[in-house]
Amino acid sequence: MRRVSVSLLAAIAAMGAVSVMANPVPSKTDYNAVDVSSQNSPSATSSGDCKVQPTPFVIPSLQKWDGGKGEWKISKSTRLVIDPKYAKGISLDSEHSVMVNPSTLQDYAATFKAEIKEVTGLDITVVVDSKSKKDDIFLTLGADAKDSTLNQEGYLLDIGKKGVTIQAVTSRGAFWGTRTLLQMLILADDNDFALPQGSARDYPNYNERMTMHDIARKPVPLSDIKEYVTMTSFFKYNTQQLHFNDNPGLQTKNLMTDWKTKYSGFRLKSDNEKFAKYANADVSYTKQDMRDYQDFIKTRGVDLIPEIDLPAHSLAFTKFHPDWTIQKDTARGDWLDLGNPEVQQFTKDIWTEFAGWFDAKHLSIGADEYDATKGDLARTFVNEMHDFIAANFNKTVRMWGSDTQLPGTINIDNDIQTVHWDWTYSDPIDLIRRGHKVTNLNAPDCYLVPRSQSYEDFIDEQK
Repeated sequence: MRRVSVSLLAAIAAMGAVSVMANPVPSKTDYNAVDVSSQNSPSATSSGDCKVQPTPFVIPSLQKWDGGKGEWKISKSTRLVIDPKYAKGISLDSEHSVMVNPSTLQDYAATFKAEIKEVTGLDITVVVDSKSKKDDIFLTLGADAKDSTLNQEGYLLDIGKKGVTIQAVTSRGAFWGTRTLLQMLILADDNDFALPQGSARDYPNYNERMTMHDIARKPVPLSDIKEYVTMTSFFKYNTQQLHFNDNPGLQTKNLMTDWKTKYSGFRLKSDNEKFAKYANADVSYTKQDMRDYQDFIKTRGVDLIPEIDLPAHSLAFTKFHPDWTIQKDTARGDWLDLGNPEVQQFTKDIWTEFAGWFDAKHLSIGADEYDATKGDLARTFVNEMHDFIAANFNKTVRMWGSDTQLPGTINIDNDIQTVHWDWTYSDPIDLIRRGHKVTNLNAPDCYLVPRSQSYEDFIDEQK
């Protein structure tokens, strides 16, 4: 195999590891227990002809594959051809992204060209042309936007004697088609990069496929985050939430008198003196860093949701302002006192400073694990932040599921999107019943904490 980037190597390794979980070898008992004739495998080959090419192994599995009877081989004469009608994107691209100014076919083609060179060593040419040749890979849009099964990010892939065509509803959908092709090329390394002929119809089962990365409790260089998001994009995750501030779990002040000395993280480094002091000296990111990062991930099909987690998890701020904490010994030192007018203003000022750094139409205010005796105060806070952010930045607010642990009489605004992570803190079924949009990061299945005693640090393959 050729030398490739760290992120692609990690993705290749994950393909091998996940394939064990995704495709266990069934025992005779398994076959007896299950009526396999009634199973509808989404990646099954439609034709029963044993001579046709079998379904390629990719992650996630293809929804449908119609195998052909030959192979197509990438070569030095291969071009990456972009349909001029759609080269600069279409209105649907923006409508189905939580980022403003999402990437176009031309942007995605540049990313794919570089990856093809990493994997195959071939430095292919990118052209804008309405005609393609048998050695070419043709990127186009125009797939039926009314086809609900394509789910706005679905695509059609055809590998045949006349070349390769990826057609999608949106530019990002076409990019997911290139992820399938890239995975196939990687696994065809020992076959001189020859790919099976056939046609795929593929689409995601979920509109949003998100990873959340805590970059606050431990310093993480931006280069590492780029590698991480490249790997998740390889598996067609389309959203990343970055958790910009936090600290290790604290006990109440009477049990942890040295709370102000504990490590904390706030990773956004402003030129504004009012906020510059909060940024970590070890690792933090400037406004230009965030501009460059967003430009990078958009060409990999990923939307960024920034999170500044208030009013708990706020040691990065309270260590500078101990008087902003709840003034009782049974409170934690990282809890901001929402009854303090200075704190109330700060929660708005910090987003006034940083909201403009991000292209996202959504942002997260955190709002989890706060003082359970102040439920209505916390509920008032999230509603006021929703109104403030909508009015000033025209953005949708997200928060961690917290309503169960913050009991009160005030209803949380239904327009606030909840990220469910733990049944102790929220009931997603009840939230949906009451009209909330819910993102599922349920522990322990989707909420993993390395080397943690409270959460799993691996995916349970039996589930």
